[in-house]
Amino acid sequence: MPYTNCLRLSTIKYLDLLDDVPYKIIKIMINEDDEDNDDETYNVEITDLECDRVCYCKTQFKLTLPVNISQGTLPLYVDKTFTTVIEYNTSSGIASTILDLQY
Repeated sequence: MPYTNCLRLSTIKYLDLLDDVPYKIIKIMINEDDEDNDDETYNVEITDLECDRVCYCKTQFKLTLPVNISQGTLPLYVDKTFTTVIEYNTSSGIASTILDLQY
């Protein structure tokens, strides 16, 4: 069954998909002064992977984020992809959240 192609920032935080993303990119996404930023959406490609453990699943998330590459005052953004693989128990809360991402 296919997954959604975008995730809200609150779901990205819950699934810990920002662990391998450099802080300078995260601080732009998570502006503490803006309380409404949890509703922002980001492009993602979700793929199920084979898992060799009983009662466990493995899912890959390719998160595409805008990255400012300019050195000057005018921002110049490019899309950069970060990949995270999550292995989780099929009866966990994370499994329920990932199941909700299917459509």
